Amino acid sequence: MRLKYTWCIVPQEIKSELNLLKDLVSVSNRFKNMKAEIKRCDPPCVPYVGVYLADLISIEEGVQNLNSNGLINFAKMRMLAHTILEIRLYQQTYYDIQVVPDVIKHILVNCSNALSEDKIFERSYTLEPRNQRAHTPDNSNISVA
Repeated sequence: MRLKYTWCIVPQEIKSELNLLKDLVSVSNRFKNMKAEIKRCDPPCVPYVGVYLADLISIEEGVQNLNSNGLINFAKMRMLAHTILEIRLYQQTYYDIQVVPDVIKHILVNCSNALSEDKIFERSYTLEPRNQRAHTPDNSNISVA
């Protein structure tokens, strides 16, 4: 794991929150946690489209168009229709979004100052070079190789 020393000084509360978010967006069981959370919220909601795309691809590639009798596989068509109808539910809901100038200003200021992925990577090696021995807050050494 990169940045071991840095992770040691991140408060446990933040790490717990990050783990909850990781569990929420986990791809395990075809986004099971994300789907459950989306179903719990009332529209308006902007769901992660990747969940639905994964379902559509899985249905399309995993289920035959024709059944064993050579007839149209209506079970597959119903699965596809159900997934598409879920997407349309969110598209048909009215979104009464209020403009909040402070939020827009915050996003514009912070996004313009954001580092590129390459710069972030470089900075991580400036903070913790490979094979560095770092001191934790309790003065014990840890290896950050």
